[in-house]
Amino acid sequence: MKKSEHIRKAPLPFTTSTLQQEASRTLNFSTQKTMRLAQQLYEGVSVKGYGTVALITYLRTDSTRISQEALSAADAYVSEVYGAQYIGKLRDGNQNKQNVQDAHEAIRPTDVTRTPVELKDLLPRDLFRLYQLIWRRFVAAVMKEARYETTTVKVAAGRHLFTFSASRTLFDGFLAVGGSDEEKSDNIRLTKEVEEGSEAALEKLSGEKHFTQPPAHFTEASLVKTLEELGIGRPSTYAPTITLLLNRRYVTKEKKNLYVTELGDVVNNMMVENFPTIVDVNFTATVESLLDGVEEGKVEWKSIIRNFYPDLDAAVMEAEKKLDKVEVKDEVSDVPCELCGRMMVYKYGPHGKFLACPGFPECRNTKPYYEKIGLQCPKCGGDIVVRRTRKGRRYYGCIHNPDCDYMVWQKPKESELSELKQES
Repeated sequence: MKKSEHIRKAPLPFTTSTLQQEASRTLNFSTQKTMRLAQQLYEGVSVKGYGTVALITYLRTDSTRISQEALSAADAYVSEVYGAQYIGKLRDGNQNKQNVQDAHEAIRPTDVTRTPVELKDLLPRDLFRLYQLIWRRFVAAVMKEARYETTTVKVAAGRHLFTFSASRTLFDGFLAVGGSDEEKSDNIRLTKEVEEGSEAALEKLSGEKHFTQPPAHFTEASLVKTLEELGIGRPSTYAPTITLLLNRRYVTKEKKNLYVTELGDVVNNMMVENFPTIVDVNFTATVESLLDGVEEGKVEWKSIIRNFYPDLDAAVMEAEKKLDKVEVKDEVSDVPCELCGRMMVYKYGPHGKFLACPGFPECRNTKPYYEKIGLQCPKCGGDIVVRRTRKGRRYYGCIHNPDCDYMVWQKPKESELSELKQES
């Protein structure tokens, strides 16, 4: 048995990319939603008793720097609420990063004394949750690290030797403000002291097989992290890039995972074959570096265009000669067309997905597409589907609307529907 101490450093304040990643992981927000809500918090929110106030600093930044004025205010707050022993030193997160422009400081609350508890009943739910995330991260960043005592125990069983570690908190440090699950210790905790030489009784033995898993699909959060690591784009471009990919149906999103569509696969192969230099992962990062040189007066912008455009023009001309018209087949549904009997296909329009007859223009039949949730309406037995209001708010209603008026805002459960069916 061996005992040792280890520390867990306080997190850095949010940058644009880390805010998007954490909001996706803990709040299940898309990057687009995170930026939209953050923009509202930055521009100003009407808060009773305060008027219209900006609650956070500028939301598009790649720096973890904090102004001295804000640090002093945060130290004073931590000292008053938690005690002087909790005051730490903000880590420098920019020193080991390349391509950090440092034009704006990190994302933080404009006034650290404006706590989430104070604003909970004054802000809409999603705005409050994002503000709370930003506020907690900023306060945690200026606090001391958490300290743990780790106990490593080795258990001998015949010819085998098993090792496990357990820990207990010596000083909670920044976790006192409410750290994320990632920042909290996942170690086993000892319920009582273990003495060297003591015997352990076997209560249960279970065998499990573990297989090597393929790499996980990208989520919006992991894609943003990868874009930042590769130097592709800037803080202001992460959300629009992902939104564009989704809107053009190059990728589709199921739960949190992003999947490449057939259209996206065709377009990607076409680009790789005809424009290999442009779609190379280093291309955007190189252009960013050149543009930084233009900003600093070290590179002439015309020379960049002269070196780049002739090759691009030649590649486009060659591609136009070689490329044939690419046709991506429509996905066939299980819904027959009541006019001609063909199986209808999924189409996409300005308002989203819908069903259309593949016999167009002979047959022009179309139908709205409804996402079924696998439950039946307690009033008429029809399928319950996902619907949206004119303002885009999601709700759940009967597919036979307006003949059946069943609707709820929250996704219904089978037990709730059974009770309603019995009552009716």
